[in-house]
Amino acid sequence: MTTPDQDLYYQYSDGWDLLAVTLVERENLLRELADLATAARGLGSARLIPRFDVAQAQSLLYRLSVVNETVDSLIEIINEYAERGGFTPLECTHTRPKYKTER
Repeated sequence: MTTPDQDLYYQYSDGWDLLAVTLVERENLLRELADLATAARGLGSARLIPRFDVAQAQSLLYRLSVVNETVDSLIEIINEYAERGGFTPLECTHTRPKYKTER
């Protein structure tokens, strides 16, 4: 049997674990989208002209939006448990991704 404080800590900890898994999923989706865009810029030949797969990109973007909503919800939940249990809250900082520029 767990005490209410232990239960609160377990839920807080589970939230962090779910957030970590969700962020890995988000990273994978972003990588797939980048790979899709990179493949569309590939070199074509007289027989094969690379094309951007719009349907696949739309599917990836939809899945990415769902994952982003999940991340937002998990952050709110983690911070709610942090406030109730006196744990360290999750602080978000917004950074811009660094993109490689080709010249």
